[in-house]
Amino acid sequence: MPANRRPTLLSVLTPVAGIGVVALALTALLHARTAATSSIRLASQSESWSEDSWPFPIDQWGTGRAFRCEGGACGAELKLYLRAKLGFCRCATGVSDDDEIDRVGDTELFGSQYDPALPGHSVIAGLLKGRARRFTVHDAAPSPMPVLAIALANKCDAVVATVAAGSELSSAQEAAALDFLRDEEVQRWAAANAQSQ
Repeated sequence: MPANRRPTLLSVLTPVAGIGVVALALTALLHARTAATSSIRLASQSESWSEDSWPFPIDQWGTGRAFRCEGGACGAELKLYLRAKLGFCRCATGVSDDDEIDRVGDTELFGSQYDPALPGHSVIAGLLKGRARRFTVHDAAPSPMPVLAIALANKCDAVVATVAAGSELSSAQEAAALDFLRDEEVQRWAAANAQSQ
């Protein structure tokens, strides 16, 4: 450009507008990908489950997904809270003992005063393996609450489900929660949200 020629307003704004359009397109693409990986559409065997909003304050792990099951296979009302904890699982052994459930689980969402009610046991939910353990949360409002902590491993990541019931938590309700975690759409969500290398 010759030294005595000044740029016009149009010649300056055209590249800026182009950059804005590209940035807007990238933002829309990223938003669409995030929505696709975090959405769970329930398969036919899980029709009794519906999604609620996450009821807990945000902590270092962010928010998760909240689900409710009323009647049917769940018996009394059952609530399940699900979230991924990236890089928080033993890469070599996964969730192999009760100490690991205590470390990665979300029981403290319901209160800080809790004790194990039973020893944990191995569980499998689709491609995810781990352990489940029942707890009693003593300082849950309005009275002590039974809670089932399920910690599953996906490589070095943990997929944590916390199941809460009213006054008791039956084996049938535990089975219903595990069936829900085996659901194809839940498995896709877990794979998309717990995939650190």
